[in-house]
Amino acid sequence: MTNKKEHESTEIEIEAAQLAEAAEQAREGDHKPEAGSESITVTLPKADVDMLRQQTQELKDRILRNQAEFDNVRKRLRKEADESGVRSIARFVKPILNELDNFNRALNAAKPEAFAEFANGVAMIRENLSGALSGAGIESIPCEGIFDPSVHEVIAEVEKADLPRGTIVEVHRAGYKLRDQLVRAAQVVVSKPPAG
Repeated sequence: MTNKKEHESTEIEIEAAQLAEAAEQAREGDHKPEAGSESITVTLPKADVDMLRQQTQELKDRILRNQAEFDNVRKRLRKEADESGVRSIARFVKPILNELDNFNRALNAAKPEAFAEFANGVAMIRENLSGALSGAGIESIPCEGIFDPSVHEVIAEVEKADLPRGTIVEVHRAGYKLRDQLVRAAQVVVSKPPAG
């Protein structure tokens, strides 16, 4: 009984292979029936053909969906890796910015006439630090014109009759950004109208 089933399945496989070969030859236009060979005609019910077409379409749709999902995951991972790198650099740079502030304070406190060499040395260190930060993509935030709450932090207001409200009049601490990410907001003093 088992041998009969195996024999039937082998015959079906051979017939399927013959059908595939005949179909390929017919597509290529090379099919020439051999003398004495019988032509094979296969008739499938329309329902079976429709079912096969539907399964093929479902497989194509599934492949397209999987490809799109894979592309989305790859883009999201690349974006997250970029953002993670920017955050890491920003965390690394923040303490250095405080030291840069100390250099600026030392330069402002030194009298260049009395401490010319000291002032030159500190100025050189400041320039080197600024160059290193610039090379890493750290840029200072412009502090001219009207206060921008997304990059400036107001620490005081002074009365100025000749300036519009919110105009930056003094920078207490410089602000920095890395690409589009804020590393540290600039601390500024802004104008306000005189009382009364």
